[in-house]
Amino acid sequence: MGAGINFNEYRGVKGLVIAELTETVNTQGEVVATYGTPQALSGVQKVGGEVAEGTETHYYDDVPAIVIDSEGEDTYSLTVSIPEKKTRALIEGTTYDTATGALISTPKKKKYFALGFTAEKTDGTIEKNWVYKGKFSGGGKEHNTKTDGAETSNMEYTFTSIHTNEVFTKTGGKPCKYLSVEDNGKVDLKDFFKTVIKPDDLVAVA
Repeated sequence: MGAGINFNEYRGVKGLVIAELTETVNTQGEVVATYGTPQALSGVQKVGGEVAEGTETHYYDDVPAIVIDSEGEDTYSLTVSIPEKKTRALIEGTTYDTATGALISTPKKKKYFALGFTAEKTDGTIEKNWVYKGKFSGGGKEHNTKTDGAETSNMEYTFTSIHTNEVFTKTGGKPCKYLSVEDNGKVDLKDFFKTVIKPDDLVAVA
């Protein structure tokens, strides 16, 4: 039983980064996504992902005849150390006062971002990920009195991801939500988080 199966689990996550997304339309009417320079979000304790998808059965002549698939957003729950105020203002869509270093809760105007992180498996395999288009929500925090214990509190955000408007050759002219690749020698991943690597940027090692 289990012959030929590589039993594996995830154990480890690090290097949480973000890059601001700007979308434009070129002269051919194609959407082009441009990303800012990736920057650290904060320390990461947990990245949890949920996929919204479902099926619905349509009946004809009193029998189930067609099953319709639907796909929605992907939701990433992020448990992180407290981000810098400048970073909080950026992802929460509020205001950062450079002169005083203050975070000011103005009416929110949120931008799209790419989200990147590195995961590790129990066999030591390193997996690198870019999630291409999403917005942040959350950022609630809790302040507790000091006690004799070691209790502290962190912060939680939700990153809601949707398909890109940009399409790619490697996807057969379709949009996508994320890219996930293992550091197994097939691809040079040394500079994977220096820029946002799109599917067509990924080149196999000769």
